[in-house]
Amino acid sequence: MKTRIIGVVALLIGLSICSFAGTITSGVFDISGTIYVTTAEATAVVTPAGTCAAGDQCIFWQDSNAANDEKVDISSAGLPNGDIPANISGNDAATIANLSNPPDAVGSTISVADFMTFLNGGITTDLTLTFIEPGFYSNTDCTLAPAVGQTCTLTGSLFNFVNNPPPIGQATATWVLEGTTTSGSAWTGNFTSQFPANTPFQTVFSELAANGYVSNTFSATFSLTPPTMSPEPGTAAMMVIGGGLVGLASLLRRRRSTK
Repeated sequence: MKTRIIGVVALLIGLSICSFAGTITSGVFDISGTIYVTTAEATAVVTPAGTCAAGDQCIFWQDSNAANDEKVDISSAGLPNGDIPANISGNDAATIANLSNPPDAVGSTISVADFMTFLNGGITTDLTLTFIEPGFYSNTDCTLAPAVGQTCTLTGSLFNFVNNPPPIGQATATWVLEGTTTSGSAWTGNFTSQFPANTPFQTVFSELAANGYVSNTFSATFSLTPPTMSPEPGTAAMMVIGGGLVGLASLLRRRRSTK
């Protein structure tokens, strides 16, 4: 009888692990890659990461080495945490969907299914993009001569630019994407792109106007928050095991009473 009990418990544990091993619901992970942002042109804009149709504005992604389209790297730093395993990390560890006409969607509810999918660790949870946060600076400084401390969000844009030291202002851009996961959690991605030294955002805009696109490396921190009414995977697993053990105990009592 003891052997049977051990076998049943092992089966229940195995089933719970199989049920939840590929699901992530909470925690933080960092990604990095290269971003290409285009303007709307009368003809198609060709970038190393893809071609944006005439009249559209696009965001294209590549990994950090600008070698593989729609791929990003996931850092191992700080992992595991929450229920995000360390083996989710690596080069080209996730796919990320290109975006067409994001300015049209800024501040509005959207749905880009499979915006991010994971290639390592057996993770089956996908991220859906549902909201692009509007940039929060004004456009007052956008066309001024470069100076340290200037801020700029072009009208209708998601990007927040700042001119930082040294001398004439090294530009950084930040932006925020949000959404839900197929495991029922909410996620927020906080992105940062730091341009080379002595490259103010006015120079970035000039390059954008001249070439039809601009590119730079970026990093981002993704935070997953589980649904408040749903148990964590570990808790759910224990509920499965606990329920199975209660049922097993009841069965054993019935068998004893019939002897």
